[in-house]
Amino acid sequence: MSNMEYFYPAAAVIDREPPEPEEILVIFCGDDLVLTTDGSLPRGGDWCCGVKSKRLILGRIGRARCSLLEWGGSTGDDGGNEGAGIEHLPENFRVQNLRSALLRLPFEARIAVCRGRELAYWRRNRHFCGRCGNELEDLVEECARRCPFCGTVFYPTISPAVIVAITSEDDRLLLAHNRKFRDGMYSLIAGFVEPGETMEEAVRREVAEEVGLSVRNIRYFGSQSWPYPNSLMAGFTAEYAGGEVRPDGVEISDAGFFTPETMPEPPGPGSIARTMIDHWIANYGKKIHE
Repeated sequence: MSNMEYFYPAAAVIDREPPEPEEILVIFCGDDLVLTTDGSLPRGGDWCCGVKSKRLILGRIGRARCSLLEWGGSTGDDGGNEGAGIEHLPENFRVQNLRSALLRLPFEARIAVCRGRELAYWRRNRHFCGRCGNELEDLVEECARRCPFCGTVFYPTISPAVIVAITSEDDRLLLAHNRKFRDGMYSLIAGFVEPGETMEEAVRREVAEEVGLSVRNIRYFGSQSWPYPNSLMAGFTAEYAGGEVRPDGVEISDAGFFTPETMPEPPGPGSIARTMIDHWIANYGKKIHE
């Protein structure tokens, strides 16, 4: 897969025919991803495990169709292979932690993997109609499921979240330790968008709630699919406007403004948090000297 190829989504429907030889397979074994020994996504011609080929069509990467398989255990009708197990994987495949695998895959493959992970989670939790309780069916014209009895249509659920890089007047960066983090690791302030909020309002609220600060000049930075299990992270930058750093003691146990020389351990590469922190480091001091 070259860097010039793109992922194009398609209506998520089940295909029961054997995969095409060049078809790209996103294969999950529990929460882990199945890769070839060279670290790429398997192709249909490589997948000769002799089990059911039922899978969920995700879209295309370039001209190659892309689909989802769930390997190991029964997964209902969300593209799984009942009764398969990790012990049956051929020698030319390996299982890798999803987060570490995403760091090494090309951009278009990461999009396909994130889509597959989120759709598998959605379908497992949207098997029956939440209105009348009957079993849902797939729509062939769009990525959705419909109740054949009451007609209610359900679309994949994406939970928007915000993450913000806050700088002080002397260009130091606010970093915080969340109680869920491992010891010593700090990151940016982040949180989910509440119903009725804009993303900018969510930034202001999360910062005020978690560290007691107000911010200004909120600007969009970029976004990242975060399939743990179904989030979309929208990154923003902002400037400190007032208040004293006061960790809430519930989610945040410690926080402060840091320079590149004094900052604690950041998140690992691959996340939008790390991308934003690296961007700040690369530009540190430029605003001060302008």
